Amino acid sequence: MWTRPITSTPAAAFLGRHGRLLVLCMLSLLLHLALIAWIDRTIAPPPSAGFVPLAVRLVDAAPQPPVPASTPAKPPEAPPPAVAPAAMPEPAPAPAPSVVAAPAAVTETVQTPSRYRVSMPPSVTLLYELRDAGKTVGDATLAWQTDGVQYRLSVDGIMGRIESEGGTDDAGIAPLRASYAYGAGSAAVAFDREQRSISFESVGRSAQDLPGSQDGATLLMQLAGIGLADPDQVQDAVDIYVGRADGAAVERYRVVGQERITTPIGAIDTLHLQSKGGLEVWLAPERGWLPVQLRMGARTQVVKEIRNAPAG
Repeated sequence: MWTRPITSTPAAAFLGRHGRLLVLCMLSLLLHLALIAWIDRTIAPPPSAGFVPLAVRLVDAAPQPPVPASTPAKPPEAPPPAVAPAAMPEPAPAPAPSVVAAPAAVTETVQTPSRYRVSMPPSVTLLYELRDAGKTVGDATLAWQTDGVQYRLSVDGIMGRIESEGGTDDAGIAPLRASYAYGAGSAAVAFDREQRSISFESVGRSAQDLPGSQDGATLLMQLAGIGLADPDQVQDAVDIYVGRADGAAVERYRVVGQERITTPIGAIDTLHLQSKGGLEVWLAPERGWLPVQLRMGARTQVVKEIRNAPAG
């Protein structure tokens, strides 16, 4: 029997040569994979027993204060002295309520009138003819006695009867006490120059006393003293603080003008002044600025005699 000899093809020859190389590469790859797996099992930490996954929530962290720069260490300082807590200010006292007590405790406050230079008039007595609606109905008097320091004054006429006594100060005549009589009634007014108060004893009240204050009688002689000291002070008006029987107030005597009046002793040149209260006064510069005529309403008193008259 004839056997055909076996011959190898080129493909078989290629596989024969490279097959062994391919097998070797596969074996090398498997060895590397096995080595890597062994290393992972050796290095990896053992799994934690009972591991529970954590739930994480993101929140905004509070800003951290800046880290101060490193500075050289300083010697420890003494602790600051303890500071006592500031005392709370006490509340301001509430205004004292107006005390309504006896009427004598009530004091009135007024504006200070102007100050004037005053020359004390010398002692003099004026006799007047008292007229009512133009008819003569009686007499009136003004008796002024002074030694230049102390005085006494009595007035009886259209203003009723007023008795006053006191002294002088740098504002002129300074009454200390005055009494008023109207018909059957009477009242007293006391001037306390040190305490600066005027007391109206008949009504149980008091008022503030001011420099240059007068009573209803000395008002007339104070006007004369202002004119004697300086006639230019009697140009427009004169303001005088007057304490009368029931109260005190600033009385303004406005200059009406110059007038020549007829009197029982002849014509006299005068300066006519008038107040809002109704009292009118005629001062005679040539007769020592004396009040030679007074009027209140329908009643007038006109000078008829001047005794111990000062020189003009």
